[in-house]
Amino acid sequence: MKLLVYSKDINLIDRYNSLFLDYKYKSVSEYGNLCYEVKKETMIVLMSITDCTDNIESFLNPLIELHAYIIILDEVPKYETCKKLITLGIRAYGNIMMDDIHLKEAINSVMDGNIWLYPEFINETVTKMRFESNPNVINEEFKILTSREKEVANLVLEKMSYTDISEKLNITLRTVKAHTKNIYDKFHVQNRLSFILLFNK
Repeated sequence: MKLLVYSKDINLIDRYNSLFLDYKYKSVSEYGNLCYEVKKETMIVLMSITDCTDNIESFLNPLIELHAYIIILDEVPKYETCKKLITLGIRAYGNIMMDDIHLKEAINSVMDGNIWLYPEFINETVTKMRFESNPNVINEEFKILTSREKEVANLVLEKMSYTDISEKLNITLRTVKAHTKNIYDKFHVQNRLSFILLFNK
């Protein structure tokens, strides 16, 4: 998977140039060119949050629909921003001045299909993501799910691993993944973390 750096600020590329060279990266500074490159093949897109438009959802959705794996860097990472971006479907969020080793870790993690957060930001995010939703609201929302999907969804919200869900419900891991895919599709979210954040009030 190739790395595409979207930046209107040459300083971002200068800052991490030696690291980017390890990935044979390409850079673009225009949104139209960004979309064009992402249409050609699946890419990891790295960008600063300051280069996104005011309506970040409209900016990111076309890229996510084209299956871009997005990493966003921020001068001052914030929990609410993280929650919104992860819910939209980005794959990594971190400090724009992080060390090369952390950015490399983020890129490699995203390449492996995982979600990555800046290490010092994880504790705050996980703490605030504790499941506190009103059960009545959840029951109402879950009416669109089958009875088995409801069971799986509740266990996902309890932050149980897919393996543990498989053992608890006595179903295969493959079946758990099929159910979670259906659940995420029905709630229009990209992944497990996005689903949990959706119900974090």
